[in-house]
Amino acid sequence: MTTTFLLGVFLLSGCGSSTTTEEKEERVAGKELSLIEKFDFEDLEGNKIDWVDTKGKVVFINFWATWCKPCIKEMPSISEANNQLKDGNVLFIVASDEDIEKIKKFDSKRKYSFPLMRSVTSVFDLDIQALPTTIIIDKKGEIVFNEIGTRDWASEKNITLIKSFSVTNGDSSGEAL
Repeated sequence: MTTTFLLGVFLLSGCGSSTTTEEKEERVAGKELSLIEKFDFEDLEGNKIDWVDTKGKVVFINFWATWCKPCIKEMPSISEANNQLKDGNVLFIVASDEDIEKIKKFDSKRKYSFPLMRSVTSVFDLDIQALPTTIIIDKKGEIVFNEIGTRDWASEKNITLIKSFSVTNGDSSGEAL
């Protein structure tokens, strides 16, 4: 009974990731880095993402892995959402912390509307508890959405959710739907 319950919890939460007992503390001038300051992404050619280029954009970040079935199942809806929002000042970063060659091999077998990225910072150091995890940063550079698990990102309600973070006036609290 207990085993069935625990298995159910694992399946409902997406692909779990093992956690390390030691947490890496990154400090700058005696202050721990914020989650956004820890983000470090590169394309599959090794070119770093320059965060200056994201200023004034909504940034949709999805953490995934090649071995994570829920992540892979979610990707077509992210691709469709990217297509729907390509003129909407939204940057999609879909990143794995796996080896670049492994990500390239995965990418060569699929066609998505976004380039796959590598997270230079491990998901453990970002305190990502399970995959997939989606984080959305609004135009002001603040995390407004952080959720573990899959969604149909191409659905009307989720497109509306993503668009809501580009609003410069009013509330963009990013409550989950």
